[in-house]
Amino acid sequence: MLRKYLLLFTTALFVILTSVPVEAVVVSPYNRLAAAFTEISANCCPEGWEQHEIKLTRPYMRGPEIAEYQVALRRLGLYDHKIDGIFTPATMQSVKKFQHQNSLKVDGIIGVNTGQALADRFETEVVPTSKHSAPKGFVEIVIDTDRRKLIIYEDKNKFKEYAVAVGKAETPTPIGEWKIKRKAMHWGTGFGTRWLGLNVPWGIYGIHGTNKPWSIGTKASHGCIRMMNHDVEEIYPWVKAGTVVRIIGQVYPQRYEERKPVFRGEKGTAVLLVQQGLIAEGYLKDKPDGIFGYATENALKKLQKDRGFEVTGQVDTDIWPVLGL
Repeated sequence: MLRKYLLLFTTALFVILTSVPVEAVVVSPYNRLAAAFTEISANCCPEGWEQHEIKLTRPYMRGPEIAEYQVALRRLGLYDHKIDGIFTPATMQSVKKFQHQNSLKVDGIIGVNTGQALADRFETEVVPTSKHSAPKGFVEIVIDTDRRKLIIYEDKNKFKEYAVAVGKAETPTPIGEWKIKRKAMHWGTGFGTRWLGLNVPWGIYGIHGTNKPWSIGTKASHGCIRMMNHDVEEIYPWVKAGTVVRIIGQVYPQRYEERKPVFRGEKGTAVLLVQQGLIAEGYLKDKPDGIFGYATENALKKLQKDRGFEVTGQVDTDIWPVLGL
């Protein structure tokens, strides 16, 4: 009898579970957080997402995150050596000085407590700009990567401006017109308190807070737009999914001779413009996505062959003007 009831219960449970949409089953905070981990780590913004200790090792630890901490320590007058992204004994001594000044455990290790103390030090030194009441009209965002500014527009009129950090030269912020596709709160240490994801087709990019407030006003990120936490918290309720975000700035040098060749495997705004040029010339039918794949390469080779150029499959000095770029 017990076996009979157990079989009936198992069968009923199977029917219930298989009749519920997947989205309704996967609702736990753990699963949502895991999904966020997967999406973010896939591309642009590894900055600070994975919390780990930075300390003196042999060989020395290296990386752009260490360089950012060196910048912070220098701005506090605690580090006067080269900004090289190498955690040397000199860097460790500077960390110890900061820890001693702030009543932290003096071990020369940048962990959770020391990293947060550094962030708090810079956040409190910046006086928040005066609070605005929420814009009542149509909201758009413009980000000027050259000036490192984010401007909120209301009904086409400038509403408020904020200082931001943008992508480094090797990991640029994507120039173009995008839309907010996702909003989230407290995604992880490196993303501050708010995340506003963009619909960039070739990677994960967004506007977010930061645990490195000393980087604001510089080119420091992996391509995302960093804001002070109190600033991103202010604009967060003003925008919604679908809000237009126009990112302006230089994509490549004006002189063709100074531009790097673009070829298969590359991603970014330059690739998107190349694809649009190939479409305009009638050589590419695929939707432009900023990813230089085989279809883009084949279209470019056909153009090169038809126009009498060397068939290289890469955009170089001769091809830029042909594509109107």
